[in-house]
Amino acid sequence: MVATPIPSDSPQATAWNRTRVWHVVNLCSLDAVTVGLAWQLVFTLQFCGRFPTLVESAIIGISIWLAYTADRILDSRQLKPDLPHTSRHRFHHQFRRPLSIVWILALAINTILITTFATTNQIRWGVGCLLLVLLYMFGIQNGTWTVRRIPKEIQAGFLFGFGVSLVCWSSAPNQPTFQLLLSTLVAGSLFSINCATVAYWERQLDAAQTFFSWTSLRSATVTPIAVAIFLEVALATILLIFEAIPWFIAGCLMGSTLCLGITVLTNQRHQERHIHYSNGLLTKPPAGRELLADISLIFPPIVLVILSAYNG
Repeated sequence: MVATPIPSDSPQATAWNRTRVWHVVNLCSLDAVTVGLAWQLVFTLQFCGRFPTLVESAIIGISIWLAYTADRILDSRQLKPDLPHTSRHRFHHQFRRPLSIVWILALAINTILITTFATTNQIRWGVGCLLLVLLYMFGIQNGTWTVRRIPKEIQAGFLFGFGVSLVCWSSAPNQPTFQLLLSTLVAGSLFSINCATVAYWERQLDAAQTFFSWTSLRSATVTPIAVAIFLEVALATILLIFEAIPWFIAGCLMGSTLCLGITVLTNQRHQERHIHYSNGLLTKPPAGRELLADISLIFPPIVLVILSAYNG
């Protein structure tokens, strides 16, 4: 069924425009930044034997914000405001100009931090990661073959995994490269599952906006996500048993995956909270469950970091 436009003065539009304070964190991409900082902390502690410096955290945090905000601003150009859409897309559509100004200022600050404090090796790895991000964004915005063959959720997840482990690739002394590679890949698969979960929750809105997503290609179900969660836990367990990845990384991966699984199953029991239509009109806005998915990736690593620090 094709959704009809929502009148601007309708109760549906009024409810849609209301934004809870806690949801601002997601609207401004700060939840993604927090996830990145948490996992940068995990990787740096494990493979560098230290906490990330304030500059390293600032650079990765700003870089994640720049990438997410740029992607959302570009998406907002194609937004059809009269059709159902996520509050995230509406926010970036409504405040596109001020966000663009803040984005330019953040880019300038990040450039200064990188050129002033980053080592030559860190810059090399950073440029490599930047090129991959630009290739991803170009493919997403233009719908090239890479998007068609590799779902954007998988691309975004593995890029995120590479980004949060970037300090280790460029700075870790005598690092176990094989363990770092496997840890990065398994973390990337976890982040991909997270992206796929959010895409599944937003599938009706993406379909209304004709945004490309793996969930819009067919009648999507939660089964592939549930299977992926099971395989993620199994893979982390097997790699831990064979000592292919450190126990600390494996614990963070399994903890976050299990929390994400609980979040998925809990929301699956409340399908009535998904998008509902009555005579073609949106009758209930989304509940911002993507924030819960990101909390699943933040809470377990932070708990394990605290426990590890407490136990020496």
